[in-house]
Amino acid sequence: MAFAGMLSDEDIKAAVQACQAADSFEYKNFFKACGLASKSADEVKKAFQIIDQDNSGFIEEEELKLFLQNFSTSARALTDKETKAFLSAGDSDGDGKIGIEAYTANTSEITMAFASVLKDAEITAALDGCKAAGSFDHKKFFKACGLSGKSADEVKKAFAIIDQDKSGYIEEEELKLFLQNFKAGARALSDAETKAFLKAGDSDGDGKIGVDEFASMIKG
Repeated sequence: MAFAGMLSDEDIKAAVQACQAADSFEYKNFFKACGLASKSADEVKKAFQIIDQDNSGFIEEEELKLFLQNFSTSARALTDKETKAFLSAGDSDGDGKIGIEAYTANTSEITMAFASVLKDAEITAALDGCKAAGSFDHKKFFKACGLSGKSADEVKKAFAIIDQDKSGYIEEEELKLFLQNFKAGARALSDAETKAFLKAGDSDGDGKIGVDEFASMIKG
């Protein structure tokens, strides 16, 4: 297989099996499970070249749809929903395809999502500050990671990253996995932390956080 010698067969098998069910694919979990998240920049570039089947220098939507088959020939194709979410996560310049720089950042432990908005050192410090269960405080986190000092456009970009299902709102389940947008493998928020976070941002009481509410929460 294409990844022989780079990734272990066991890791690949486990990663592919974990997303056998339709709509269960999550790129951050997959990169971590298969071992790509901990690989060097050169190895990640090699992975990009494998997935870039037509050698165009970009990974297009059709190549993303068949992404899993680069790891196992019998693997399923991604659903349209999974493919579009994967593309949206990696397509930082909005051109409808993923370039090598975005892909390289996408696979690293500090997730590519915030690579162009926040500094790695500040993300790491912010995450270290809330490692213990029950220690997450959204105001402290936004300040520590640098989001509270960002422009309105950058805050909107942050909102779009956290809004994984592109519904236009950040729902409770997305808040629970909030920290994982900043680093693959970060802990999930506890139920108490999640509910406190939602309550702080949900000013109209509809059970979710809109982009204006999110911006107010960051600046507040």
